[in-house]
Amino acid sequence: MKNIYTKLCLSAIGCLMMASCDFLDVVPQGTATVDDIYRTQYQAEGMVLSCYANIPNYFHPQQFPDFTGGNEIITSKGGTTRWFHFRSLVYGEESPTTTYYSLWSNTAKSYPQGAVKKAVWESIRNCYNVLNNLDRVSDITPENLSWWKGEALFLIGYYHQIMLEYYGPIVIIDKEIPMESSPAEMMTSRSPYDTCVDFIANKYSEAARLLPGVWDSSKRNRATSSAALAFKARLLLYAASPLVNGNSEFYSDFKNPDGTFLINQTYDREKWKRAMDAAKEAIDLCEENGYKLYGNSTNDLEQGKKNYHEAFVGDGISGSGFNWNEVLFGFAEQGTISYCIKNMAPRVEFTSYSTKGFRGSLFPTWDCVSRYYTKNGLPWADDPETKKLDPYSIAPGDSTVRFHRNRDPRFYASIGFDRGNYDVQGKTIVLKCRRGEMQQNNGNAKDEYQTDNGYYCQKWVSKYDTYNRTTDQITYNRWCFPYMRLAELYLSYAEADFEYSGTLSTASLSYLNKVRERCGLPTFADSWAKAGGIPSGEKLREILHDERSIELAMEGRRFHDMRRWKIAHTEMMRYQKSWTLSGKTADSFYKLTDMKETGVRNFTAPKNYWLAIPQDQIEVNPNLVQNPGY
Repeated sequence: MKNIYTKLCLSAIGCLMMASCDFLDVVPQGTATVDDIYRTQYQAEGMVLSCYANIPNYFHPQQFPDFTGGNEIITSKGGTTRWFHFRSLVYGEESPTTTYYSLWSNTAKSYPQGAVKKAVWESIRNCYNVLNNLDRVSDITPENLSWWKGEALFLIGYYHQIMLEYYGPIVIIDKEIPMESSPAEMMTSRSPYDTCVDFIANKYSEAARLLPGVWDSSKRNRATSSAALAFKARLLLYAASPLVNGNSEFYSDFKNPDGTFLINQTYDREKWKRAMDAAKEAIDLCEENGYKLYGNSTNDLEQGKKNYHEAFVGDGISGSGFNWNEVLFGFAEQGTISYCIKNMAPRVEFTSYSTKGFRGSLFPTWDCVSRYYTKNGLPWADDPETKKLDPYSIAPGDSTVRFHRNRDPRFYASIGFDRGNYDVQGKTIVLKCRRGEMQQNNGNAKDEYQTDNGYYCQKWVSKYDTYNRTTDQITYNRWCFPYMRLAELYLSYAEADFEYSGTLSTASLSYLNKVRERCGLPTFADSWAKAGGIPSGEKLREILHDERSIELAMEGRRFHDMRRWKIAHTEMMRYQKSWTLSGKTADSFYKLTDMKETGVRNFTAPKNYWLAIPQDQIEVNPNLVQNPGY
């Protein structure tokens, strides 16, 4: 029997593939044989669980760009691209020979120091190996045979979808590649985008037929039919969007060597109908299996704030924020979560700069802060109660600007601001962010760990996150970062419905209202009744984009939404604003200025919409074409 894997650790709780490899170079010499791996259910399940190992960590600001590369949360100007890789995309540092994201190839001649690697092709091959060998497990139950095949199919789809979002059209892997394959068999061309979409969608559909709708508590966060259909809905929404649906502006010359267009050149409105139907199918299955938004509908703004915040960090009573009722698939690696909390929460226990304790150097951008609605569920400029007010002025007798008052409950659940309440350290504190105060930026360029615009992130920080100065220890609340949650499906349905029909159906309004009413806002129709009625055309499109960006703020989706909406080259070139951090008084602090950044923004279209195919892969495979702009 041939040896097929290296460093394969078989265990009941899962095993991780530790070796790295190039595309299709996934059969290194090792010690574990097929007979070893599939001898018993116990060992076979270890192989199944190992297939999850190369899913990227989207939430760590030092790794993949989704979380911090979407213009809604950012790290302080200190720290180089080596540590915060999203800067490579913002400042135009990515190239075919220099990439911080090692997904397509793991063995290029060189990588920048700190580059993060994931052996995606290897995991895809492992999934096919599972499919090809589970039937030989002598003691496997019919349920496990079905479920584990479903997980492998789900992950084949998911890994291809990851590559599709980062690189555009990809090479489709539709079987386990044997060791004896000839070089010609491996010199595969990229498939057209729509072909990739159909392949991935079919894998999710196959997986959904085999998987349970929900797992019991002992197997939470493994693939389910609910997650499979949810990711299928996300995939089809992206496929219907302007970036890849008839985009001849960017991709008229983007072809394989045989002349095949890799992006379709003619807009197809029916793709929105396909996306809408997929979202509906996923919603129905999720709701049938008991998934629901955290908290109940309310018209109380304070309760709405509580509902939304606890959906992410928990209520502090259960001891964790694992919101599996709403989260369909997530990331619960507590080392990353603790790192983020340490760098999000504002300084406590120290009256001057310190690298100890909470540091507040991972904070929401001005764009993110500005996007939130008023308490009436309307943009500031559309709300009759605010549109004539100067948002940057201070009302008589108040301590902060009008911009911070009477806002969407999600604003208060997500954003920490000067003279505003902030839950941390076992209590509610009042942030004081002016020069000389506890949560200030002290103006010293050498002091890296501090906010650069006067704001802090509250969304991922709990009242139960505490720092003990005596022991120099931080106690963190435990929770799960959502890679997919039910609210996204509701918003996806509404967007696809509008793009297909030009208006919003009763179903779309119902789904929008579920999201709004959970956080205490009026219904969509009631809000817009205050502003003359629900808008239409481009205005409604912008509003639906905002509905999505507000609800999913600082969750890593805007990084991809800006791309599929074909607005990233505008959004990513806009420099962010800040309060005047040297100000010691309200009048001097509340003056807008440009936020200082590490480098000069250099985000161009179409180049920076996708990562480059690594040059080493182009050199060994003449059938691979490079992404436009590189």
